[in-house]
Amino acid sequence: MLNYDYICDLVFHPNGAIEVKVHATGYIGSSFLFGAARRFGNQVGEHTLGTVHTHSVNFKVDLDVGGVENWVWAEDTAFVPTAVPWSPEHQIQRLQVTRKLLETEDQAAFPLGTAPPRYVYLASNHSNKWGHPRGYRIQVVSFPGEPLPQTSSMERAFSWARYQLAVTQRKEEEPSSISIYNLNDPWTPTLDFTDFINNETIAGQDLVAWVTTGFLHIPHAEDVPNTVTVGNGVGFFLRPYNFFDQDPSFDSADSIYFRADQDPRACEVNPMACLPKYAACAPDLPAFSHGGFSYN
Repeated sequence: MLNYDYICDLVFHPNGAIEVKVHATGYIGSSFLFGAARRFGNQVGEHTLGTVHTHSVNFKVDLDVGGVENWVWAEDTAFVPTAVPWSPEHQIQRLQVTRKLLETEDQAAFPLGTAPPRYVYLASNHSNKWGHPRGYRIQVVSFPGEPLPQTSSMERAFSWARYQLAVTQRKEEEPSSISIYNLNDPWTPTLDFTDFINNETIAGQDLVAWVTTGFLHIPHAEDVPNTVTVGNGVGFFLRPYNFFDQDPSFDSADSIYFRADQDPRACEVNPMACLPKYAACAPDLPAFSHGGFSYN
């Protein structure tokens, strides 16, 4: 038996980032304990085995960055041998940014078990103040392990799990990565996600990112009576990457900025200094000074 519940959170951060989180909880997958059952999990009760399984979630991210037409960029680093200026006979290894425009769906499909570029982002053809394409980065937080072997006769029903990230053209006839009918007959699936990835161009197109997150779960004693959410969460971030000219949270209505030559106790400099004591959470500290800074 099992009865999992999933807690899904969408967090909108002041800097423009969007965080998507999924935590698993509820009753674990279990079976009657007998024979060599411990090969498939841990004993969690007198006659109960917590059975090993995985949690995998596929998200469709229809992200339009500065318009419908977007491009996919991949960035990472490479070590470049560089002579030490003051000691030419010695070398150091400097990090250099590598940038590549991904032009087809095949180039933008990253299978599990491979090392994808550490920065993948969708960008518009507009630039920010500093001349960089305005983009949003997709940062995945996931611990999926090995996918279902492709030699399995039922793997095609869940072929979206092959990829940690894939970017395709947006199409009305491709609304989701799986069909509910795939569960009824996984050996002859109604929908095979790999059909979405057919090497079409993704340069200057309306794009969709398919993000897969997941983790291995070997139930243990502390998962009874319910799976704990602590440590059982995965998700991804959509982070602005040169989309703005600076951190937009700097312009928040309640932000405070003052210089070293200004008095932080003055209301016109630091509005927080004018709050009544009953509304302030700061402790009443004794007078002290350190490194030219003093507090009375």
